[in-house]
Amino acid sequence: MTFLFKPLKILLITSLLIGEKPYRGAEYRTSNTYQYGRFEVRMKSAMGSGIVSSFFTIRDFWANGLSNTVHWREIDFESLGKYTDKFQTNIISAYENHHEQLHTLMYNPHAGFHTYAFEWTPDYIDFFIDGYLIRHETSDYIGSFNTGQKIMMNIWQPIWEDWVGVFDESSLPIYAFYDWVKYYSYTPGSGNYGTDNNFSFEWQDEFNYFNQNRWEKATHTWSANNAQFVQENAVIQGGYLILCLTDNSSSGYMGDPLSNHSITNYVDGEGLIVYPNPFNNSFALQLPIGLWQEKKLLKLYDIEGKNVLSAEVNEINDGTIKLSLQDTKLPSGIYFGCLVTDEKKLNFKLTYVR
Repeated sequence: MTFLFKPLKILLITSLLIGEKPYRGAEYRTSNTYQYGRFEVRMKSAMGSGIVSSFFTIRDFWANGLSNTVHWREIDFESLGKYTDKFQTNIISAYENHHEQLHTLMYNPHAGFHTYAFEWTPDYIDFFIDGYLIRHETSDYIGSFNTGQKIMMNIWQPIWEDWVGVFDESSLPIYAFYDWVKYYSYTPGSGNYGTDNNFSFEWQDEFNYFNQNRWEKATHTWSANNAQFVQENAVIQGGYLILCLTDNSSSGYMGDPLSNHSITNYVDGEGLIVYPNPFNNSFALQLPIGLWQEKKLLKLYDIEGKNVLSAEVNEINDGTIKLSLQDTKLPSGIYFGCLVTDEKKLNFKLTYVR
């Protein structure tokens, strides 16, 4: 478990013109506020250096005409896309004091769906991943979390490379997928869920449609965010909320028609991870540990079975291979890849969006 320090986030929530930001992101937020409770989401976070996708609650004090950061209260799951074995939790108290923890996992959190939950009570804030408690916080500042907060999810591109890593815009578009969100109220002594059965189920949203009575699509940004939030990048499709990070000339989800199979088949049977998928200009392969440092040949075939690319490839770091199609002049479409090593062949499917 590692602690990170993130510089002061100087907010500039304005109606900035989209053209003033190089990228477009998305944020989905509740209209109402919630004080205490258990907050759950099933999500597949976005993978790639320089990217954050999230699930959190925050006191929206700006909406009440307040600006002093003494009012700041925020509880976060923050996925840092550069890590393939870590996930961050964060609690932000008055004057934007960050209390971050980086949790080491035994799996790649971006490779499939996982359930993230936190319990917020007057006495503690607990964080869970797939039902396992990963953080129990009872610090003195917890008592100051005594006003309502909105539930939010977003995808954005921070300016802080020391925190999120260097961003490669050729990896766009990039997506975070959300299957459902649940809220349980805090009912100590009379609940039937969560720690000590102190929580009671209130509602679940499975993202079958845009519930305008519950949710809003944000249209703001801030000074440390290289992306402008636009409504078009918060997409409801196939029973998922898809938050999209795109360049400044495109928006929306441009991947395959969604199904449970297509979303969960992010990792092939041999443990090869392909991301982003769909991709624009370049994509990366994360190899199983046993295949690092071996000589490899990558072959790419179009949908008719024609071999359109053959190249020897090597890892750039930690078993990652990156390949750019920017100069190949290949058309957009579905392609099939085969990575040949000394021991085996790894097959995968991906979608190219020029």
